Amino acid sequence: MSHSLKNNSCILCLHTDFKTLGTPRINLAFPRNDQSNYNIMQCRSCGYYFVYPPIDLTQHEWQSLYESDYFEVAKKTPWQINLNKKELQTRMAQINQHIGCQKGRFLDMGCGEGFMLQEAASNGFEPHGLDIANNLTPELTEKYNFINGSVFDAHFPDDYFSVVYMDSVLEHVPKPVQTINELKRILKPGGILLVVVPNEDSLMNSIAKWLYTITFNRKKYGKIKPFVTPYHIQGFNKKSLHALFQPLNMSVLVLKGFGGNYTFWKAHPRFSKHYFVSLFTYPFGLLSVVIGRQIQLMSLLRK
Repeated sequence: MSHSLKNNSCILCLHTDFKTLGTPRINLAFPRNDQSNYNIMQCRSCGYYFVYPPIDLTQHEWQSLYESDYFEVAKKTPWQINLNKKELQTRMAQINQHIGCQKGRFLDMGCGEGFMLQEAASNGFEPHGLDIANNLTPELTEKYNFINGSVFDAHFPDDYFSVVYMDSVLEHVPKPVQTINELKRILKPGGILLVVVPNEDSLMNSIAKWLYTITFNRKKYGKIKPFVTPYHIQGFNKKSLHALFQPLNMSVLVLKGFGGNYTFWKAHPRFSKHYFVSLFTYPFGLLSVVIGRQIQLMSLLRK
């Protein structure tokens, strides 16, 4: 079904043709939530997923949500912590390979629990963390430069950072275009911007949607989940990321999918329900690697 959004245009590609994918999953605990007014939409031109009408929570309300349950739900097992450490090391190696300016300040936007801040410090950068929720330990808060707020609250100078790192954040921010432009402004010439987002068009997402549909739980799963953890208010694929980056006049060095081949069953108690689900879905994850529809997307840009 097409939806004109009253002649509004896509914030990424400026086209005006959209389709309605359905209503979001219900969560009565979400502030001022009347879900009958919301729809999940997609731009037919660039594939950008978004909520309409826009969610109008204040920054303080978002902060309360993230501090209350976001990291509790996402609590990692030792296997996941080890996997995350290896991924951060791999990304840092790519940053070091492509950086075109002297190592200096490193901004982790949406720094969470501070793992990338520690990796940046061990690689000779001066770490700066920023997040609307403070989930750092007191030790890390004192050790590194940390701002509790948005990137617009920080008022960083022009050409300030050698690297800006943003992992699993862009899908949460209310103004993605303005945010990306602000990150370019504060990045030094030759500096690196690294962005990681979920791939909403991944094969695993399509399989999950199909499974929920045939079990009469169609509304339980949507392409994005604005009202339940992890509170994604928009979603991206490769095409929509290209549309986002194209006006920046930055060099896109990498835009690729990753993941899908993880042995996720190692993250769950043996013979548990989630253990068997992970075993069942593993072959589909491997197939996603072959056909280029992996679960996450990484972009590496140089100013």
